[in-house]
Amino acid sequence: MPHFTTTRRIEFCETDMAGIVHFANYYRYMEQAEHELFRSLGLKIAGKTVEGIDVGWPRVAAKCEYRAPARYDDVITIDLTIVKQSTRSLTIEYQFSREGQPLAKGEMTTVCCTMQGGTMKAIEIPPSYVAGLASLTS
Repeated sequence: MPHFTTTRRIEFCETDMAGIVHFANYYRYMEQAEHELFRSLGLKIAGKTVEGIDVGWPRVAAKCEYRAPARYDDVITIDLTIVKQSTRSLTIEYQFSREGQPLAKGEMTTVCCTMQGGTMKAIEIPPSYVAGLASLTS
């Protein structure tokens, strides 16, 4: 399965009164890690593809399970694995850890879309994205 890893440092503003990362921030971290994945492949999460198609990737499902707290100034590792790729969508699993300790596990499903007449329409994932994502397994 295609795999990508990134890290990020927890900012003070991302924590709650107990000094623990607020649960909703994990969804933001998933999205940021997804953007890092696309950038690492020379792709954009939104905008024109090399094929000239204006694309975006709206989320159609998201979930997260929490195992241990992350705190201010922790450096966390986010491991992304594409667990399902169809002709129009991606499902990515996110494993969050700190120095090997599991913190959380999330999953998001996104659909490749274009805007047509002010309406989003699901489209097949453009060839440049298919090729980029395939390079993760090489």
